[in-house]
Amino acid sequence: MNTLRPFPIFRSASLMAALCVLSTVWGQDAQLTQFYAAAPHLNPAFAGGTLENRVAFHYRNQWPGLPGRFVSYGASYDVFIPKINSGIGIIFSSDEAGSGALGSSSFALQYSYEVPINDQLSFRPGLQLGWSSRGLLNWQDLVFGDQINRGVTDGGAGNSLEGLSNFQLVRNYFDVAAGGVLYGKKFWIGVSSRHLNTPSESLTDATISAVPIWLSAHGGIRIPVDGGPKGYDQDVLLAAGYRSQGQFDQMDFGISFDSPFLTYGISYRQILMKTAPDGAPNHDAVSVLIGLTEENFRVGYSYDITVSSLGWGITDGAHELTLTYVWKTPSHLRTRPHRILPCAEF
Repeated sequence: MNTLRPFPIFRSASLMAALCVLSTVWGQDAQLTQFYAAAPHLNPAFAGGTLENRVAFHYRNQWPGLPGRFVSYGASYDVFIPKINSGIGIIFSSDEAGSGALGSSSFALQYSYEVPINDQLSFRPGLQLGWSSRGLLNWQDLVFGDQINRGVTDGGAGNSLEGLSNFQLVRNYFDVAAGGVLYGKKFWIGVSSRHLNTPSESLTDATISAVPIWLSAHGGIRIPVDGGPKGYDQDVLLAAGYRSQGQFDQMDFGISFDSPFLTYGISYRQILMKTAPDGAPNHDAVSVLIGLTEENFRVGYSYDITVSSLGWGITDGAHELTLTYVWKTPSHLRTRPHRILPCAEF
């Protein structure tokens, strides 16, 4: 039986076309529903915001009903150092798109500084310096047209990098982020941005594809109320956030009820005054959340109900799990009272 032989020029063109199509989605940073459970990932100014040692983990499986699902996970550690009025943090994140063929990972160091303005207000600027990698994880899973023989995807043309010397399986780059948060005892408002140095994520030296700058504005208010579960007092938290990257942007509105051991809430994600590139309303999801706190441990679970044109029955929504452990800084290291950020914990 005759088979088609590898054709590097055709394969190069096919790969470049595929990467151009994928870059629109691939170039977007992973999003979280419980972004305050991974606060240092949202804004480097949140590093050390609890005034305690904090270790946090998160896992998100978006659209598990589709072959093109998006799985992301990450971890962080941050602590406040009173003697230098500063917070430091370390974050790691990774994600896989599609069937695992595309992926990225990043590692970064964070620094924040507490600036007391008066008895009611404080400001924290933050800086993040990191190293990121994006690339093709499972090259052997890709199938090119020159591998197909009469409808069979094993035409004898091996899936190799022969003839594709201009391509890199992985692109590594330095990344810079910054942010700030203004806060009082019961409110917070912050801004943050990633990829400020606009690094290139292109897998070929022939083109430059800058990672779109990611922008976020986020804030909320904590309102004490009586009559929580089992007679405990609880807070009502109203929060909103806006995120923009490239041609995509979205807004979150949420309300949650927070007691010493139980947190539950609901949020809605959409753009109010803009439409998606295809002209359709940019609705995304309604999310429900439940979180449990037991001494130093916090665990949260949220589920996103897809309300976009993709449909909930097709995507199966999104599952997200977070785990946080905090422990106090030794008392001999504390020099004076500091103000804890009043943000939500999930």
